Amino acid sequence: MKAAVLCGKKDIRVQNVPKPVCETHGVIIKVKLCGVCGSDLHVYKKDEGKGTIFGHEFSGDIVEVGSGIQGIKTGMRVTAVGFSPCGKCYWCREGKSHRCSDMALLGYQLPGAMAEYVHVPFAALGRNVFPLPEELSYEDGASVEPLSVSYFSVNRAQPRKNEIFAVLGLGVIGLYCIQVLKATGVNKILVSGRRTSRLAAAKTCGADLVIDAAKEDAAKIIMEATGNLGVNTVIECAGKQKTFDQSITLARGGGKIMLVGVYEEPLTWDPISVLSKNLTLIGCLGGNFPAAIELLKSGKVRTKEMISHVFSLDEAAQAFQAQINELSAIKVMIKP
Repeated sequence: MKAAVLCGKKDIRVQNVPKPVCETHGVIIKVKLCGVCGSDLHVYKKDEGKGTIFGHEFSGDIVEVGSGIQGIKTGMRVTAVGFSPCGKCYWCREGKSHRCSDMALLGYQLPGAMAEYVHVPFAALGRNVFPLPEELSYEDGASVEPLSVSYFSVNRAQPRKNEIFAVLGLGVIGLYCIQVLKATGVNKILVSGRRTSRLAAAKTCGADLVIDAAKEDAAKIIMEATGNLGVNTVIECAGKQKTFDQSITLARGGGKIMLVGVYEEPLTWDPISVLSKNLTLIGCLGGNFPAAIELLKSGKVRTKEMISHVFSLDEAAQAFQAQINELSAIKVMIKP
């Protein structure tokens, strides 16, 4: 089968690789769509991970089911979380393999969905394999994973309707955070980002104030908009030193900072600035697929408008370049 293989720094090539063999507790999915994730780009831009087949944001059809699987049938339209637990750590021994401290992840340690077929080695219906309702398209299905991250991060903030939120960074995770916040009825959402297409998308998603960080002083504008009190919660989705520093400035006393963006470089910071304001820093790494699917099914969140580019599998190299360099890019997807 064909697959997009990382052959070196910023070097994606489509190659013929063996079609996966279905394990006893696994399933094989014929991939319909797969998103290019920011986490993929972090590896793609470094001289490491040669041989990686990316792809963990995907949808497709079940074409083969392992003999040890119950409830999953061929022909099902699904999205999935792909991982293989170690079976040895504390969490695995406690029967909570989804928290495994040494799991292999689809798209990184395991071959991902930027291929014609993908193998999910550990598959359980409703646990990590999720049927797509009839109302949802394959585009929706491939958007469930990033939306689930946004839902998880917003939910950890425990938002209240009368609160003011700031979202820094308008990649697809930040844009979905805006939509999830709107769905929860949050009173005011102030956002900052770059690229004209993403600023426009933020308005479409329902942000009350959209700031072009390339041209304006986002921290100053947000502080002025809150009467210099700051916001109750900052959702930091950019993963940059500058936006981390802005988060501390923008959070009002007793406020929260949700750390969602993946940082490529270590941070430098002064803890006194956090202590003096009694701030809470909360790391966000997780997702909730059922909740994301329900949001899409209800129409409270829309993902179609966020998909700016779709490339064929043969064009995988162009897809990665577009996600990084194309100013109009929001979410780029690959269609095998």
